[in-house]
Amino acid sequence: MSRLPVIRNSNDMKEIVEGYGFLPFFSSAIPGFSVEEMALSSVWFPPKGEGVWEWKSDVIHSTGCAYGKFILSRPAFISKDLFITLAAYRRDGYDFEGMVNDGLVTHSERILYSILEETGSETSTFLRLKARMSKSAFDSSNTRLQMHTFMMISDFEYKLTKEGKPYGWGIARYALPEEIYPNFEEKTDVYKPEEARKLLLQHLRNKFPEADETALLRVIG
Repeated sequence: MSRLPVIRNSNDMKEIVEGYGFLPFFSSAIPGFSVEEMALSSVWFPPKGEGVWEWKSDVIHSTGCAYGKFILSRPAFISKDLFITLAAYRRDGYDFEGMVNDGLVTHSERILYSILEETGSETSTFLRLKARMSKSAFDSSNTRLQMHTFMMISDFEYKLTKEGKPYGWGIARYALPEEIYPNFEEKTDVYKPEEARKLLLQHLRNKFPEADETALLRVIG
């Protein structure tokens, strides 16, 4: 496989997302292509300043990309345009109400979706609290919603010191894609599921001509 970029700073991550259309955070089906594998060890937990964990918000806001568990149930950045195509394929012609009517979502998924539909967005802490779910039930339900592109992470929020400086682990803020991207559902309707799948596969072939076809299909899902 061709030599992949090295991640030294947040700009490198932004350029990869914009150039490739997506970027898994952890190792996935395409060997070597992830933040985990391309980032220098020095930017994972730097003694001073920010690193890859803190750069996630900057990448989301600067590129306008979607972020969530979209590839093999693991987190990835996906450009807006590619995410629209992915949603057209993964949703398979359904809106959420249609999936409910056909029994394709669980009761827990319906609860999470309805909360976000009502409030617009929620941090993971308050979303789980409002849903009254165990951590395991919450994690599995929101992962399935993200894999079906009905839910995404729009930002990460941090606790602040008395001086107003962020610290600790970022808390994910969840939202519906329709809340983040205007006319999102109408745009996904442009492609039929099979057409969207072909476009996704062709995109990946162009970016990774040496990759195994089975790996590319696993990325598409």
